Amino acid sequence: MMFVAFEGFSGTGKTSLAMRMEEMGWLRLQESAHAVDRRVPVADRADTAADFSLLGATMGYASIISSQREKRNIVSEGYLISDLAYAKIRFELGKSAAYPLMLSMVKGILSEPRLRPDLYILLKAGDETINSRQLKKDDRERNPTEFFRTRYYTALAEIHAELGEDALEKVETDSDLDATLKEIVGIIGKRKVSSA
Repeated sequence: MMFVAFEGFSGTGKTSLAMRMEEMGWLRLQESAHAVDRRVPVADRADTAADFSLLGATMGYASIISSQREKRNIVSEGYLISDLAYAKIRFELGKSAAYPLMLSMVKGILSEPRLRPDLYILLKAGDETINSRQLKKDDRERNPTEFFRTRYYTALAEIHAELGEDALEKVETDSDLDATLKEIVGIIGKRKVSSA
């Protein structure tokens, strides 16, 4: 069984792809922005309390992951490192003080092998694709800030390096959903063979 975490900026297709994998029998875990109460601010509007709430939503999946990973394939729309990347940006901007404590907490969680993804799939899309997908999101989840979009990927890379989470594959999501899903399934298949 595999535990795969999708990462990528808002509008790169995490939810759409995870829903398709759910149709294939995977257990889908929603991104923290979808799992928290709608009154919790997200994107560039979040603050210290929101960052802790978002991380808490992701941490809430720990028992599910631990108990199900030997029984089912699991796909997560974002995971702990995605939460950290956004928190790091907000910390740098002075919008949140949560990042240092969050980083320490995530280090502890990922030290438990059952809670570490077997594979992170980093989804990337061009500006035109992201902009068109952002327009389909409601105001709460829309994240049009160019700075956030650019900084997100560098913050993510820095955190992956610091935590030693290097089981990472990159996938461009500008093509249609079926082609992207086929590429992802191929990557997962190769990983299963190489780890067997």
